[in-house]
Amino acid sequence: MHKPLVLVTGASGFIGSQLLPFLLQQDYRVVGLTRQPNRVSKHPQLRWIQQLDELDTDQIDYVINLAGESIGQGRWTAARKQKLLDSRVQTTLHLYQYLEKRRIFPKCIISGSAVGYYGIDPQEQWSAVCTEHSAAQDIFMSQLCQQWEQAALSFSQQNTKIMRLGVVFGRGGGILPQMLLPIRLNAVGRIGHGRQPVAWVHIQDVLQATHWLMTQPVDAKILNVVAPEKTSQQDFAETAARLLKRRPFLVLPAFVLRWLLGEQSQLVLNGQYVKPQALEQAGYCFQYPKLEQALAACLGA
Repeated sequence: MHKPLVLVTGASGFIGSQLLPFLLQQDYRVVGLTRQPNRVSKHPQLRWIQQLDELDTDQIDYVINLAGESIGQGRWTAARKQKLLDSRVQTTLHLYQYLEKRRIFPKCIISGSAVGYYGIDPQEQWSAVCTEHSAAQDIFMSQLCQQWEQAALSFSQQNTKIMRLGVVFGRGGGILPQMLLPIRLNAVGRIGHGRQPVAWVHIQDVLQATHWLMTQPVDAKILNVVAPEKTSQQDFAETAARLLKRRPFLVLPAFVLRWLLGEQSQLVLNGQYVKPQALEQAGYCFQYPKLEQALAACLGA
């Protein structure tokens, strides 16, 4: 009996690079699609491709679609926004068109998205908590996620699940090292007034939830993959400083970040609290539901 085959796009990114060895441990065959072959793992059991046409099989059991340029790198110029859109929307459309053309219907396709779908709180009150039923907004972060999801869900013959991810915390990559650096340097702790939400999830919960969605009968099409604990930026700064045994003394004013990053500063200065309602209702149990526990694991504390 053949092991099930999983195709992972965006396989050389932070999540993908963690997901591939995890899937091998679960006894899957894994093919990674990447545009950056120089960054890939040389694990002997992994197969790497740069184009879908390199696949020599019509039997793909699962697809994990994580392709997309990093949203935090580079100022959001018009050209950069288009690149962020194309790397998600066009890549997703191309993937589904390939599957449909070859008459390949995996048991499940899990396609990425982000809690940026819910946009920001224009009143900066953050009293509401978004669920999968909360509305999108007419701002770039939200439009990016909407178009990405619409591309995947437009192929109704495919069994697609959308994972709206929070900020992913883990060792050795992602955005966490950048978030921790000013605290490590004992410089900046709080950013602005610090009340803005941080919707986060530990990498192990991303991996476990992905596998869980592959193997469990879940009715929901869209699922927030975020830790259930409500966390503000000040909560993050204080918890990280305590674990790192630092006392950062500076506050970074919001206007400085707006001047440096423009519209992109919304990623740090605003947002929404998000609840993993569909995931919890379906029975998933988080390994890292609390911020201090998750950061301690990432820091080896």
